[in-house]
Amino acid sequence: MRLLRVLVSASAFAALFTQPAAAQEGRQFKDSWFWGVKGGTMIYTSADKATGVAPFVGADWMITRSQGGLYVSYDQVFLNAQGSFPDRDPNNVAFEHFVDLSGVRRFSMVGMIFPAQQPLLHPYIGAGFAFNQVATAEMQGGAGSTSRYAQALDSVQIKRTAFAPVFMGGVQARMPRFSVFGQVSASPTQTDYFLSRVGGRAFSFTLEGGIRYNIGSSIEGKR
Repeated sequence: MRLLRVLVSASAFAALFTQPAAAQEGRQFKDSWFWGVKGGTMIYTSADKATGVAPFVGADWMITRSQGGLYVSYDQVFLNAQGSFPDRDPNNVAFEHFVDLSGVRRFSMVGMIFPAQQPLLHPYIGAGFAFNQVATAEMQGGAGSTSRYAQALDSVQIKRTAFAPVFMGGVQARMPRFSVFGQVSASPTQTDYFLSRVGGRAFSFTLEGGIRYNIGSSIEGKR
């Protein structure tokens, strides 16, 4: 949360010092550096939810060139759900050990291409990766002996994080002082991650929108 507050505060600070409307209108989409804030919804699967929906907020950067660019974002997802991992009781009987989950941090990096560009409307698609981490994961009940408890904690730590491919599509519209955007992303569900479920969704999705500011050229020396 501390990092998120810093990013949001920095974006607000940049907004206060954006150039006048005429200067913003004169800046093209290509060869630019955008800094934005956003909000949206994540659709996911967990041990206790066939379809879970959670809100999130975040900050992003988009660096553009003529035909493509780079997108980087950080999101904080607000959710409460249950995950599970296979365990054995003191009698060596297998069972699913449930874990209470709270919050998810997500970092994404995506390579973009910009097809069918218009003077004020800029669609984009891309692919990359996302790193997801459950903020808090607390086991329900005990785990018997000290050694069994240590093994259970290892299982929790492994299933708290996941790397996954991410596919994204969206559109950005230029306004006088800033740009607005909407986008959707899809990521394959990782079976070794808490936010998964046997027979559940094959993908998790995000629907998001926000504003971006053009803070300058992405080419050194260009004005």
